Amino acid sequence: MLSSILSVLLSIVSIVSAFLLIGIILIQQSKSGGGLGAVSGGMTESMFGASASNVLAKATTWIAAIFLLSTLFLATVIGRLRNDTSAAERIPQAVKMDSSKVPAEAAVEKTEAGAAAEAAVEKPEADAAAPVAPAAPAE
Repeated sequence: MLSSILSVLLSIVSIVSAFLLIGIILIQQSKSGGGLGAVSGGMTESMFGASASNVLAKATTWIAAIFLLSTLFLATVIGRLRNDTSAAERIPQAVKMDSSKVPAEAAVEKTEAGAAAEAAVEKPEADAAAPVAPAAPAE
């Protein structure tokens, strides 16, 4: 009951802060003078004063922090309400087998395959180490 009330409250805070953040970002003038602040003809300075950019920058920072924290807490609360497991927890764990339970034929095949792979890896190294005779010049 308390978690569902908290999730509704956090949802409202997240949505309101998202809209406020969008609005404040659109009001601000960019450093090049563009944006919706330029469309209003510098009206943001008359509404908020000469230090509007400083106030709007601080408000953007605070509202962004509120939005991020409320969204993080909302995800945590909803995850606990659902009582789900994460995708990593749903992956079946590899079954560990004792070598004593492996049939003898499979162990022999595994050993032979490993030896063949090691021989294939070692063979190019031996060929590369052999000196190569220079070609005879054409006359």
